[in-house]
Amino acid sequence: MVKFGTGGFRGIIGADFTKENVQLSIQALCNIAKRQGSRKPVVVGYDNRFASEYACLWVAEVLAGNGFSCLLYDGPMPTPSVMGAVQSEGLDFGVMITASHNPYYYNGVKLFMKGGVDADVAFTGEIEKECASIRTVNTMPAAEAERAGLLQRTDRRRQYMDRIKSFIDLKNIQNNRCKVLYDNLYGVGAVCLQPLAGEYNIARFDVRHAARDALFGGLLPNPTKAMVLGMRGELLAGGYDFAMATDSDSDRLGILDERGEYVDSNDILACLYYYLVRFRGMRGDVVKNCATSILLDRLAQKLGYRCHEVDVGFKNISSKMLETDALIGGESSGGLTVRGYVMGKDSVFSASLFMEMVIRMGKPVSAIVREVHEFAGYGHTIEEDELTFPSLGPVRARLDAAVPDFGGVRRVEHFNANYKYYFDDGCWVLVRMSGTEPVVRVFAEMRSAADSEEKISAVKEFFKGMEQQRVL
Repeated sequence: MVKFGTGGFRGIIGADFTKENVQLSIQALCNIAKRQGSRKPVVVGYDNRFASEYACLWVAEVLAGNGFSCLLYDGPMPTPSVMGAVQSEGLDFGVMITASHNPYYYNGVKLFMKGGVDADVAFTGEIEKECASIRTVNTMPAAEAERAGLLQRTDRRRQYMDRIKSFIDLKNIQNNRCKVLYDNLYGVGAVCLQPLAGEYNIARFDVRHAARDALFGGLLPNPTKAMVLGMRGELLAGGYDFAMATDSDSDRLGILDERGEYVDSNDILACLYYYLVRFRGMRGDVVKNCATSILLDRLAQKLGYRCHEVDVGFKNISSKMLETDALIGGESSGGLTVRGYVMGKDSVFSASLFMEMVIRMGKPVSAIVREVHEFAGYGHTIEEDELTFPSLGPVRARLDAAVPDFGGVRRVEHFNANYKYYFDDGCWVLVRMSGTEPVVRVFAEMRSAADSEEKISAVKEFFKGMEQQRVL
């Protein structure tokens, strides 16, 4: 069964992610596109995951079999490069083969619509419905499609890099002494970020795990706290100003400061917003998802703007940014974008902007974070944890029936599959069901780490009777 979540259709390779399911989803896309009267080419990209280079050909064969031209990248590229191509070339659809930050045994299909935005829930729902009714998948062998001109190999690396450079203050960062350690996590970020660092004239830019490894070295290709802390020893020994890492398809960013301390995604987003307004003179609101810190709310208020809160899923952030003409939008999982750039998260872009910020502000990363916290009057702490169940249906039923025994809950809001409990002083707890895995993530932002951990323990206790269903 083809099922789309917040990040597209993903599945375990050989089980859910199969040639049949990939081609079925693209046949559904072609059927809908035809009904909409679209005959424009479709741009297709892929990352370094196992079988991605084959899966993109499966996509091309169905597009060609239905009379659509396929503009296929001639090498692995970041996901946002596909979004940018759809937007800048006025195309109706784009396809990316990736499972983003998921483990190595996953792969998936991301769909993009006119304007370069993530396919919305209404459209992916239509895709799922169409898949259920398809009896025949039309294909044309890749070699035949290439001879017929329906499969065209393309290199849009320069266009993608130039777009990012157009947002960077090149004049004021050229003569720098910045030393950066970058972990590519065996993904595709280095394809463009490494040459860009050369064009920014970064004094020292050292790359880890640049080669392809479809097993990601046995690691999770996601720049989480645990993952980026693996660079701490090398960062300190090498005297770097900071370290950063990107996920496998380059839409999430992780940072360590000059002391080897983790800089979470809430702080990355807040620091960049602060920098753009206070140092580059830009104006506008900020958009965050419901799992992101109240630091953004307080910072926006101090800057004279507003913070808008939306459901999880970057499509919700991008749509709210367009609605409010917000300057920046992002999420606690490490993705962000800026007004005028693509309406999707891009860690090659955000890493570039972060390097610019550190160079122009001329301060250690820890000092920048502290300055932003003090300016916003922020003194809370976020903690998070997760539980894995074989099915999330019973979890949702339990949350619908009762509230965890927190005490002091002032308000409850449902953001689709996310349950958020609000307390005094901006404190909150979020119980979030993943749209791509059978995982429940729990976030708590309170006045102290102990209070946050206490609230997370209350959620775990709430699910205690279901513990035997956990997958180890």
